[in-house]
Amino acid sequence: MRHNSRQQWVLLYSTPNVMEGNIIVDLLRSAGVKVFVRTLGHVYVTWGMEILVPQDQLEQAQQVLAEAKEAREPEEGDNGHYGE
Repeated sequence: MRHNSRQQWVLLYSTPNVMEGNIIVDLLRSAGVKVFVRTLGHVYVTWGMEILVPQDQLEQAQQVLAEAKEAREPEEGDNGHYGE
């Protein structure tokens, strides 16, 4: 993805693995946030991702992640298993 060189991109989130990074990228893009990804590693091994967003969308991106985290928080007594 090419990005406008005049637009300021800032680091939003660093992930320890590509799978988590892809989930976050999809979440942000579905909310209309532009995303630029830097994969950490080299040709044969990757160990994470840096997710960057335009400076003017940083607050929106942070809100999207906060809302996703709140939606995932287990309620008291919830052990994560259905039917128990």
